[in-house]
Amino acid sequence: MNFSSRLYILLLVAFAAACGSDDKNERSVEEQQLSLLSQTWVIKRAVQNVDRTAEFESPDLTLTLSGAFDAKTPKGPYSYSIAGKLPSPSPWSKQPGLWTFADDATNVILRDDGVRMHYAVDDKTLTLTFTCATCNVDSGRIDSAEGDWVFEFTAQ
Repeated sequence: MNFSSRLYILLLVAFAAACGSDDKNERSVEEQQLSLLSQTWVIKRAVQNVDRTAEFESPDLTLTLSGAFDAKTPKGPYSYSIAGKLPSPSPWSKQPGLWTFADDATNVILRDDGVRMHYAVDDKTLTLTFTCATCNVDSGRIDSAEGDWVFEFTAQ
C-alpha cells in the first residue's frame, strides 16, 4: 500500500469519526434542567412585598417536581405537587398540577394554570419568581395572593 492510499484511508477514517461524533449521550438543556429540578424542595423563604414565610411553615410547604424526560417532547409536561401549610388565599393549589419548560428552558417554566415562573436552580437551592394575576383570588379579604412572589426552597 503506497503513501497516498494510506493517507486516503486515514483521512476517510478521520472523516467518519468526525461525522459520527454527535454524542448521543449529550443531554439537551431540558433534560439537564429537569434533572436539577426533579426533587422535593422545602420552603426557605416566601416574599410578597413583605416576608410571608411564616404563613407557609409548620408543617413546612414542600414542592415536588417530577417527570420522565422524553426527547420527543422535551418541554414536558412534567408534574408538580404541593404539601404542607398554605395560607388562604394562596399562590399555590393543593391539587397536583403540570408544568412545561418555556422557550428559554434555562430559566422559565409554565404552570398549567398559566403562571409563568422564572427560576434559578442548583443541586441545593431553587428560587421561583412569578406574578399571580388570578392565584386563588379572594376579593373579600385584605390579604391577597395576587402580585409578585419570590419563593426560595432548599433540597430535601
